[in-house]
Amino acid sequence: MTATESACALPPPLGKYPRFRRAGDFVYISGVSARMPDGSIDGVIVEGDAVRHDVAVQTRRVMHNVAQALQSSGATLADCIDITAFLTRAEDFDAFNRVYGECVATPAPTRTTVVVRGLPHPDMVVEIKAVAWLRPSASSDAAPAREVDHAG
Repeated sequence: MTATESACALPPPLGKYPRFRRAGDFVYISGVSARMPDGSIDGVIVEGDAVRHDVAVQTRRVMHNVAQALQSSGATLADCIDITAFLTRAEDFDAFNRVYGECVATPAPTRTTVVVRGLPHPDMVVEIKAVAWLRPSASSDAAPAREVDHAG
């Protein structure tokens, strides 16, 4: 973990991988969950022997954690150009999508949402990985990205 990563107010990754990696003007954020700084998972409701997972709470925490990881890399959510979201239950899509929409600015990054059998911890129901583009300075010859709408 780099000094910048360790300054980030997130728990360390669960595996042997970096929280983010820069490649030129791009920042790749590893999968981020709803883990809080103390390592517990937000949005887990225990009622007696039953455990429920609040996808809206988890999504909000995941987006907060993604923003923290981006900030530690020198980027922001506004710099994201692509997001991949993983949900463990298809029926959570509407709640996830609502909270996600509250967290991203227009123009929003491209996004793929995949329903998976499980995530690294049974209490995780949402995970997001992201790619951000750190725009070159104004003196660069690089052309700005443009949104292309192919919707019919």
